Amino acid sequence: MTTAHRARATHSPGLDHGDHIAVLKFGSSVLASPRDYTGAAEVIAAEVARGRKVVAVVSAMGETTDSLLSAARSVTPVPSDTMLGALLATGEEASVALLSLALAAQGVCAVGFNASRVPVRTNGALQDADPVFVDAGQIRAAFRTRDAVVFPGFIGVDMTGVASVLGRGGSDLTALFLGDALEAAEIRLIKDVDGIFPSDPRKGSAVAPFRELSWDRAREIGGGVVQPKA
Repeated sequence: MTTAHRARATHSPGLDHGDHIAVLKFGSSVLASPRDYTGAAEVIAAEVARGRKVVAVVSAMGETTDSLLSAARSVTPVPSDTMLGALLATGEEASVALLSLALAAQGVCAVGFNASRVPVRTNGALQDADPVFVDAGQIRAAFRTRDAVVFPGFIGVDMTGVASVLGRGGSDLTALFLGDALEAAEIRLIKDVDGIFPSDPRKGSAVAPFRELSWDRAREIGGGVVQPKA
């Protein structure tokens, strides 16, 4: 695993201001199989051992989202956005449960949230929505008795209560949105590539990762690593 991360200064000491909170995002390529949840739990346990409170944002496992999309389109060529959002959300909800189980096995005191308990409120198209609100106080409150919160990425709920999604790769955006709302000390996007490359290293070309990048250059070429909206 490798990480793309952003650290930020906190405004004042104390958990309420996020100086002990780390947001870690685990995407589908990292959570490719059930055994990968154990590896993710070990990463989180290491952060907890350092005294951090962790928000773990998870995508659906492996190819789950694509499988659900394919299933919907086999039932009807044009599934409704309303029902499609509800269907796709099941992938992230299952991932929350799997990581929560893995954390329990590691002895980490954690709680899993779902979209009905602490929803990310969204505006815009149901299949490419933008996050606009989350009750960060509920997440902070969980840290009074827990060391980690597992949160579903990608999915949200619009202002009328209908399930929405944040577009492909939307778990990146969820992690950044939560980190900002919590004023987290660090946001880390854990990826399945060892850095940022000038071209896709999985396509067989012998390319080396950049040793250093300016922010503007990273934004130009990083769309394949981080969701463009994020």
